[in-house]
Amino acid sequence: MKVLLCASVLLVAGCASNSSVLSIGKDTYMVSRQAATGFSGSGTLKAEAFQEATQYCEKIGKSFQVVNTHETSPPYIFGNFPKAEIQFMCLNANDAELNRPKLKKEANSVVEIKNSAPVKSEPVQSKDVYNELMKLDSLRKQGIITQAEFDVQKAKILNSN
Repeated sequence: MKVLLCASVLLVAGCASNSSVLSIGKDTYMVSRQAATGFSGSGTLKAEAFQEATQYCEKIGKSFQVVNTHETSPPYIFGNFPKAEIQFMCLNANDAELNRPKLKKEANSVVEIKNSAPVKSEPVQSKDVYNELMKLDSLRKQGIITQAEFDVQKAKILNSN
């Protein structure tokens, strides 16, 4: 009985998966952590991945910049165990990219609007301009584009109508 219990524990513990830092592009890397069971959350996994990524950049004398993060969603069954993955860059301290946030939130819903009735072109253009300006402002607020880039693109949108 004890042998069976020990074998079961080792089998489950052996299912945990931790990648080392993997290069996925110029100055860009990825690290991931996966739990051995579905009974733990991904918070600790994500913290461990961030810690390893930060240490890696420090070890090579560069600064850590997050590009993207991903975590699995419940239910944690049939091998879909908690997993955290981060993509990051190791950049020189004077690199301009450090001043531009890279972390992008994935859309959690998509809205599709279908309109069967004919619509006058004038309001649609105004609505499109409004939507484009709202998207642009969102990018500025997230730090994806600078105020100067926002102003240039805003002028283009307003002058095209």
